[in-house]
Parts: sequence; structure tokens; C-alpha cells
Amino acid sequence: MIKLDDIRRHAADRPDRSAVVDGENRLSWARFADVVDRFTAGLAALLPQGRPVRAAFLADTGWELAVAMAACRTLGVSCTGLDPAQHPDALTHALREIDPVVVLVAEEYRTLLGSCSWPAGERALRVLLDGVEAAEPGESPFADLLAARPLRELPAPPDQESFIVVPRGAVPRVAVRPAGAEDRELIDHVEEFGFDASDVQLTSAPLWQPLAQSMTRTLLTVGATVVLDRAGIPERLCALLEGEGVTTAVIAPAVLTRLLAHPASAGHARSGPLRCVVASGRDLGRWVVNSAWERLGPVLHLAYAPPETGLAAVMGPDESLVARMRSGRAALGSTLVVLDRKGRPVAAGTPGRVAVAGHRLMDRYLDGERPFAMVDTGRGAQRFFVTEDRGVLDGHGLLTLTGRGGGAPRPPRDSAVDAALFRLESDLLNLPCLRDTAVLRVDLPALGDSLVVPFTAVAVGRETTGYRALSEACARRVPSIPAHVIAVDTIPYSPTGRIRTAELLEAVVPIITLKLQLEQSEHQEISA
Repeated sequence: MIKLDDIRRHAADRPDRSAVVDGENRLSWARFADVVDRFTAGLAALLPQGRPVRAAFLADTGWELAVAMAACRTLGVSCTGLDPAQHPDALTHALREIDPVVVLVAEEYRTLLGSCSWPAGERALRVLLDGVEAAEPGESPFADLLAARPLRELPAPPDQESFIVVPRGAVPRVAVRPAGAEDRELIDHVEEFGFDASDVQLTSAPLWQPLAQSMTRTLLTVGATVVLDRAGIPERLCALLEGEGVTTAVIAPAVLTRLLAHPASAGHARSGPLRCVVASGRDLGRWVVNSAWERLGPVLHLAYAPPETGLAAVMGPDESLVARMRSGRAALGSTLVVLDRKGRPVAAGTPGRVAVAGHRLMDRYLDGERPFAMVDTGRGAQRFFVTEDRGVLDGHGLLTLTGRGGGAPRPPRDSAVDAALFRLESDLLNLPCLRDTAVLRVDLPALGDSLVVPFTAVAVGRETTGYRALSEACARRVPSIPAHVIAVDTIPYSPTGRIRTAELLEAVVPIITLKLQLEQSEHQEISA
């Protein structure tokens, strides 16, 4: 996040302009400088002696978190975001890997944090960010630290590595980024998207997500206004876009889908100053791209940003209309190659493992592993991070993902089916007749080993078209597994953008089961 000296510089230039907006809380640059100054002083007084000091946060997007992260950056304390939606065992594993001595936690996640243990946990300082009436031993309310006297002199923080939690099923990994990577990232983002101090940035994605955090940090560093949204409610997002004069935004995929489906989002292409929306392109479909163009204008940039590499590829609004989904070109500061099993570059159009080079790469995983390859692309050997994703790079530099990396390891016997399921998902993402869909492989007593494919049609009355298109795609891509296609009003997502699989299956499986029973009864009557 942004340092206090940068905040003071903007406060001197534009003291009354808004720096951070969070609902009714509107912090001018002068006010932002004051609260970060005080919080930094209060936190510094409580930090244990010795270096390095690591911090982690378990909180949703909000102004208090922005202040606390700025204080950590000022003091040279690495501050790592944790996904509160992950399983408690995965959260515990991440905490044990990082071993923070400071944890920034929101009121709603105190119980979750209390169920986790890590080596420094008993003596760790817990800073309560919001809504706390009574603190327990070892806890410090945000307001208490904010009451400290401002610093007389800024500390000279050492160069501090930063950490990013990489989801890997039940056992997440922690990537270590080198000192100075954020400064290079800032330059690349400004060159890529043209950010400047006149922008108003809407952040409607959790700050523990690396892409949302890096975009927010960039906009604050150049002196822009950042509007924070924690709820992702379409009506409120539409009001923020218009009321705050938003020019740029980073929005979680599930939130963007809901926004574009809301009638109030129509008209921004003609009336608003919005010029750039960045969203992860792995889970967005053709309907989203088309609707974004119609409702918001030519603003949507699809991003491919593995945690270990930062922003690796991006697809602008114009080309996304004609390119397949899950495609992009190398972002500024990044180089893309596709490698064979022996780590050698393959010819254009040949599938293989996606590898990324650039100054935003991680140094290593915290456990010591360095999954890199030295590859010569014609300009001398360069260090590439070898991702777990598969893809194809064409002769014009366009990368299209063809296989999913990450998550829990798959049994070898399912590798071919997994590849077919990924191709099926990609086909469905490119169907303009669907607003949203999911492909779930289940093994349930009522259904056996099968696919459950719920979908939301683009409009009421278009369910038949969607059903036919999905059924044909399933039969073509995965003929060996029976597919149950069903229309739903909406697909539930968590605040972090993950599909609530259990909730979705609980809603659709009884309907599918009843439908199968009725079909079986009709077949028996006809046979009799």
C-alpha cells in the first residue's frame, strides 16, 4: 500500500480532495495523512523489537484496512491478505507459513481467527479494525491506535519482502515477492492503463486479491481518489459510478456479472466518464463482454494475473469482442512463452505449459521451492516462472488458456476428463445466449458420476435456447459423463467471487432428481 511520505506529498498538493471514500466515510488527503500518521505511531509503539516483522489481515475492503496497510508499508512491515472464505484448515496453514506477529482483523472474523493457531499466535498483536466494543487481552481496537500522537520523524524502514497466499486446495502456498517489485509494477500499470491524479478509482474486489490491491495502490500513489465498495450490490455500484464520477475500476468477476444484469447499469456508456474496468478474465463469459460494451462502453480489460507473476496478460475492449474468452496479450513488463515437457519453447499454435517472465515475478515460495526455467527467447536467457496453466500462443502474441492450473491435485486417471471439462467451460463462456453458468462434476447417490450444469439465461423466455446450447456442448465435449442441464434464476457466489457449490447443489439436485423420477415413470407407463 502507499507510504506515509507519499500521502503527505499529495496532502500538500491537494489537501481537500478526497483520497479514500468508503460509504459515509470520506477522507480528504489531509485527513488521510493525519489518520495514517497517528495509526503508524500507535502501531510502532506496540511492535515487537527486532526484524523482520510480518503482518496479515483478515478483513473486507474498507477505509480502516487502507489506513492500517499504509501504516505497515510505512514501517516496513510486510502485510499479507488472507481470504476469509477459505477453509479454516487452509487459513491455519497460511498463518503457520507466514507466522505473523500482527494480525489486522475485522469484527466478523474474530471467531474464525480464534480457531486458528500458529507459532507466534499466542503473543501476536490483534488489531481490531471495526465495530469492537470490548477488546480481549492481546487485542487493540483501531480507535485506540488512532488516538496516538503523530510521528515526529518517519522511521527508515528496511527493504521488506512481501508475501502473497496462493490458493492450492487444502494446502495453500505462500509466494515471496522481492523488494522493489511494487515500484516497477506502479510504472507498468500507469503505462498500461494511463492512470493519473485526475482519476477516480472504484475498488469492488477484496483487497486480499493481489490484482485489486496492486491497482488500488497504484491509483493512490499517483494521487487519484479511491472509492472502496465492500458489498458488491448492483444498485449501490451504479450509484457510485454516477455519483462519484468513477473513471477507472477493478471489479470482481461475480460482482461485474451482477452489475451488468441490473437495469440501472444501462446508460453509463453515454453519460459517465468511466474509461477503464479491469477484471479477471478467467471466469467471465461472452455475455459479460458484450453487455459491458453496450452498458458501460469500450472499457472492459480482461486480466490474467497469477499470484506468482502479477499482471501477466491483458485483453482490451476492442479485441475481446472477437477473440475467444480466456485470451490475452502480454502486459507491459511481462513476457509470455509456452513450454513443452522438457521446458523448451514450442512453435506458435502448439499447446504447452504457460510461463511468464518479468520484474514482478516472485522470488520463491516460502517453503524454498523455485519453479523457474531459464529460457532463451532470442534476447538471451531469461528467468521464467512456469505456471500450472496450459495454453496456446499464436503467431501474433495472443495467449489462449486451454487448461486450468492450481487447486487440489487431480488423480492421473481424470486428467483427460479434466481437460475436456476445461474445454467445455471455455465453450460455454463463449456462448452469447448465457448470462452465467457453472460446470460441476458430482458423484451423488441420486445422480451417480455426472455433470450438473446450472445456467442463467440472458432474458426471461430464453431458457430453451440456453438449454439446447448447453446440452449439445456437454454431449460434444464430455460424452462419457451424463450431464444434467438446468435453468436457475441466479448462481450464488461468495463475497470473494467463488461459487457456493454446496448451496447451488442443494437447490438444483432435488429438482433434477424429481425430473428424472418423472421421466422414469413416464417411460414405465409407455412400456406397459
